[in-house]
Amino acid sequence: MVLDNTTLLFIAMAVIIILVIICFILNMINTSKINTLLDYSEDGDIITALQDYYDKVDDLSKTISNSTDTVLLSRLSECENKSSISIKNIGIVNFDAFDDVKGNLSFALAMLNDNNDGIILTSLFGHNSCNTYVREIRNGEASIKLLNEEKEALSKAKN
Repeated sequence: MVLDNTTLLFIAMAVIIILVIICFILNMINTSKINTLLDYSEDGDIITALQDYYDKVDDLSKTISNSTDTVLLSRLSECENKSSISIKNIGIVNFDAFDDVKGNLSFALAMLNDNNDGIILTSLFGHNSCNTYVREIRNGEASIKLLNEEKEALSKAKN
């Protein structure tokens, strides 16, 4: 196949037109990015806008660095204080409350904090009723007599 000068000239012109279109598209993309950046500057100066941005980031970084230790120690101390009074130690015992009801449907649930303060939640399941009781625990002791299962749940929570 022989190509004459007219065909070669046509192919060269087509390639040049395609390259010009690609350059035009890339220029439009870059122009939109630059315009977006210029929207953040007051006087239309990109360099000033970038300097202002970096200054703000630097100021924020310094603020965080200077206050981080104090803020973190304060928050850590607050968390430690709250942690000691939160419920962390749990013991549960399932049992049959009545001889005629089987399946360990009754339970005693002891919930204590680090000071061994908390409650024992006891549920006694029977054929005709289900009763729930709450016992207050202070320093690991109850002010009233506990069921054996409640004592066992309390012991599990302490350990």
